[in-house]
Amino acid sequence: MKTGVIILGHGSRAKEAAEVFDQIVEMVKEKVDYELVKGAAMELAEPTLEQSVTELVEQGVEQINIVPLFLFPGIHIQEDIPELIEELEAEYPEVQFNFGQNIGADEKIAEIVVDRIQKLG
Repeated sequence: MKTGVIILGHGSRAKEAAEVFDQIVEMVKEKVDYELVKGAAMELAEPTLEQSVTELVEQGVEQINIVPLFLFPGIHIQEDIPELIEELEAEYPEVQFNFGQNIGADEKIAEIVVDRIQKLG
């Protein structure tokens, strides 16, 4: 089964935010064994989730793993994204969609924050 991955971020109009998001997507691409890894934005930027799904389907993907790059389990995680996935499942019944969990309270996040504190002196 051909599988693709979509890293789903919030999206921003700020050019710098889009650049950082793209850098994270590229880092993920280098660390996973999936040929097709795309970024997508919930709002304010492109490609949208729908656009990235369409692109992967056109490339013959039969399974799409959607991983949210969201720290907290807010309304996008709890409601908006699951609703979008339901719509995509109806549009692409031949594709299996899997929705990963948000980042949440992860020890690695705490380590990053500690590192940033230490850099302040």
